[in-house]
Amino acid sequence: MKLKALTEQYLEALKTDGKSERTLYTYGKDLEQILTFFGGEREVDSINKPEVGKFLKSDELLRLPNGKDRAPQTVKKTQRVLRMLLVYAVNHGLLNEAPLPKALVPTSESIAPDGK
Repeated sequence: MKLKALTEQYLEALKTDGKSERTLYTYGKDLEQILTFFGGEREVDSINKPEVGKFLKSDELLRLPNGKDRAPQTVKKTQRVLRMLLVYAVNHGLLNEAPLPKALVPTSESIAPDGK
């Protein structure tokens, strides 16, 4: 599956789950950053841990279009959205394992009861 199709499917699943319009909007913006970095036509199963690691250090994630640093909480939210997207792909049989570097693998105390 192409990354663009996965992001659309994921947003639709969030909408079906009753997420607010604001959440859908902000997650959509995070997913746009992810698509810009990896490319929407990219096959999801071709994304690997080193590339995700590069994204975590990229200007696409860390800087605003004007070159200023993004707020740390904004960066963390985008990282969380990427993690949830990849876990969604695993849970729906699109990936065998989420290509998450250690920086994005949640610890047991950071996982909410719903797994997010």
